[in-house]
This record gives sequence, C-alpha cells and structure tokens, in this order.
Amino acid sequence: MKRNIFFVLLFFVIFLLAVSCSKKDSETIVFDNSEPLALAPDIEWAVVTEPYSAFKATAHWQAEVTGHCRKGDILKINGKSIDSSGEKWFYFNDGWLSESCLSVYSNRLKAKNISEKLLEKE
Repeated sequence: MKRNIFFVLLFFVIFLLAVSCSKKDSETIVFDNSEPLALAPDIEWAVVTEPYSAFKATAHWQAEVTGHCRKGDILKINGKSIDSSGEKWFYFNDGWLSESCLSVYSNRLKAKNISEKLLEKE
C-alpha cells in the first residue's frame, strides 16, 4: 500500500516537473514608435475634455480665436502661463487653451488611453 502511494506521488511530481518545464509560446510586445516623443520625460500631453474648445491667440478668455479642437484630441504641450486671475493656460501649435477644458498627462500613451475612454462614453 505504501509502495503504491509512493509511486503515485512520484508520478505526480514527475508530471508537474515536465509540465512546468515545457516551453511556452513567447508573448510578443509591440512598441508603437509612431510618436517619437510619446515617452519623453520632459514633455507633457493634454487631452481635450470639452465637446468643443477654441484656441486663443493669447492666454486670456477675451483673446481672438485662432482654431478649434474637439473632445478626445491629444495635444503636445509647448508652453504654460498663468493669467491675472490665476487661471492656468497651456500653449499648443494652434494657440492657447485653458486648463478647465483639458486633462494633462506625463506621456502620450496615458493621454491616448484616456482619450479612448472619453470617446467610448459617447
């Protein structure tokens, strides 16, 4: 009886070793390098959170409109400013946007993830 238990346990251990040592399919990690600055530590990215936002020529609400963007757009931040009322503004290629219509992220991949989630809700 003890001998049978010993052989069953031995068979079980050998089976576990064989299964755990078998070669598994390797997982391929695909790196998206379409945006070379996506992970740059000194560059921030913004996601537009309002349905429509207007770029301004200067960092003030009364400034001339220079362009438009939509909810979910991902923008590279080129500069920052604080106006006389203490509101934070961000400069992009098309002009200035207020912090109230944006969410800011440390890299483009985080911004892209949030953008996709925002657009899913619609």
